[in-house]
Amino acid sequence: MNHPSFQIVRSLHPLLLASVALVVMVVSGCGVGGPAFHPVSGKLTIDGQIPANVQVSFYPVDGKGGPIASGNVDAGTGRYELTSSGGVGKPAGKGAVIGKYKVVLNAGSSAASSNEAMMAQYSGGNNQGKAPAIPKASFKKEFGSASTSPKEVEVKSGANAIDLAL
Repeated sequence: MNHPSFQIVRSLHPLLLASVALVVMVVSGCGVGGPAFHPVSGKLTIDGQIPANVQVSFYPVDGKGGPIASGNVDAGTGRYELTSSGGVGKPAGKGAVIGKYKVVLNAGSSAASSNEAMMAQYSGGNNQGKAPAIPKASFKKEFGSASTSPKEVEVKSGANAIDLAL
């Protein structure tokens, strides 16, 4: 059993096992960098109008899929672009993970709620040191929660242009 070819195979055995394990991890999606994000952007309109002070979020259907993705809606154009948290110990990314999502809207998540605007209100601006007013939602209440939102979308591989006319 001291044949030279057997010695070569025995010395390559650990390397071969490590290579197979790496291939299995990559193919199964268990890469070191976290989930694969795919760009998601679009335009949001509500009853044909561009809303102000709104954030759009995509919640995975039935808790399956990737992390929640969200983005602020530009009050001038209605455009949004999603960013996802990567999850515990994983990096965030632009876009969302492939899967089905419920569309959820939140009021007051734009430039009006910026640090500068809040500082102006607290330091003697419009509200004379009072807490900033909570903006009134410009959308139906059902869109405020993943459990009640009737709008479902699907993120696919590659760039996703998802316009939302609610």
